[in-house]
Amino acid sequence: MPLKFNQQRVCGKYNQIKYIFCGLVISLSPLLSYAEPWDSKFYNPKPAKDDVILPMPCDGSLVMKKVFTPTSKPLDDVKVVLGSNQKELGFAEYATPNYISGSFSDAGNERYFLIGKYELTILQYQAVMNDTCPTAKITLSFPMTDVSWFDAIAFTDKYNRWLIENQSKIKTNSVPKGYVRLPNNTEWEYAARGGSKVTESEFREARFPMVNPVENYAWFSGAKSANGKLQLIGKLEPNPLDLYDILGNASEMMFDSFRMNKLDRYHGQLGGITVRGGSYLTSESSTNSSFRTEKPFYDDKGAYKSKDVGFRLIYTTEIMNSSDLIKELDKEWNALGGDAESSTNGSVVNELEKITKQVEDEKTKKELNQLNTLLRSANQARDEQRDRSIQSALQLGAFLCANVSDLNSKYEYNNNLYNTMTNEVCDVKESENVDNDNMCSKAKLNNLKQVLDDSKNARDFILKYYSDTIVNTASNYEKNTINDQAKATQFILENSGKANMSDYLKLYFKHINQYIESGNIERTIWLKTCNEVKGNK
Repeated sequence: MPLKFNQQRVCGKYNQIKYIFCGLVISLSPLLSYAEPWDSKFYNPKPAKDDVILPMPCDGSLVMKKVFTPTSKPLDDVKVVLGSNQKELGFAEYATPNYISGSFSDAGNERYFLIGKYELTILQYQAVMNDTCPTAKITLSFPMTDVSWFDAIAFTDKYNRWLIENQSKIKTNSVPKGYVRLPNNTEWEYAARGGSKVTESEFREARFPMVNPVENYAWFSGAKSANGKLQLIGKLEPNPLDLYDILGNASEMMFDSFRMNKLDRYHGQLGGITVRGGSYLTSESSTNSSFRTEKPFYDDKGAYKSKDVGFRLIYTTEIMNSSDLIKELDKEWNALGGDAESSTNGSVVNELEKITKQVEDEKTKKELNQLNTLLRSANQARDEQRDRSIQSALQLGAFLCANVSDLNSKYEYNNNLYNTMTNEVCDVKESENVDNDNMCSKAKLNNLKQVLDDSKNARDFILKYYSDTIVNTASNYEKNTINDQAKATQFILENSGKANMSDYLKLYFKHINQYIESGNIERTIWLKTCNEVKGNK
């Protein structure tokens, strides 16, 4: 019998005699033979170019997707509002502000974390937890359910240990060093709503944008959907982040415990298991991004399990994972809330620090340090609000530039039509003698003239509005502060399906900087260049 390698076991059994080795095990049992590589249909039925593949035991695979956040530095984070504005079950689901950032960064680009493209399957669970490798087959491509939260944690622990021992396989797939765990409440909902791939208004909708009925995206209760049965992964359409069954099919357990809502924050008491997304037993109305329920860690049978509750993994890393990063974090933290020298509050912070260093009385020094922290916190909150306002202003400017070019095209069309009718087709002097139904009648020509005037007024109004935004943005914010938001705004537009606005955004930046330098209102030139961008598309 030829020797076969088994990735899973460090201990082989044959006729009740144990053979223990350090490293791979030479197994003499046919039952412990090395598994065949999985066909992608069993773990990735809807492959995509930007899939990130993690290796698994038994020559298996786990597919992840990058969830980008508009952040670049380690201490950057983004404010997001989770939950719903509905007062029904408000103590559990009401709209609550949170903050999110990413764990990894590609060469200084926007930071991201990784989340499972699909719910974890039976096949993937068995590959990690079983003593022998499972045979890949379609019946194992259902979500793994009827496991406890503790089972899910045990799975992540055992899988992470395997990943540590197989780092070389991870590196070949260009995956950063990290580990898997259950997602927390904020990570899950940010991804479920579509993250940076949707606009702010779309993010606040009950469900991510759907061009087809909800049953095309989620398995819920009822005959037109799941009809009371758990379904295979990847059968329906994904959300904007290319995540499948993020709503419906199996409900998904979170890493953090359930917390109630207290209007503008989460309540201090931590409860049981947080379960998100709804399942094949959840009603259609409750199958939405806000639905959040609590399950016990234990019931009268032991650790809580349910036939419709499973889990999805994320891949992340610790925060302070190197001495260089700790130094960078310390530098960033010390800079928080400390404005430029020209800022009044910034000067107060700096002066207060100088005074504090000169004070010898410990009580006074402590009070001054507390005051300094309060000032920095206030400055930081103000700066974040300022940055969000600039990003909104820049997006508005890009849309106005595109809008004014569209309106100018309509004006030029109407102007050409009117000139053609009055100079080439019709005899204006005879228009009064022509029947009103005739296209050369005075009434028809007057209507054309009115349409022409209306289109000109509409274009000029938006052009004036566009010019006003340039002046207001340049007047309200420092040039460097505006330019600092260029990259973040570009990211927001490109990732939320508005990549066609990128050229207009660049032009808007150019117009702002020209105005800052010259102080001249160049409406005619601004209109011309906005039109040129439209002409190049």
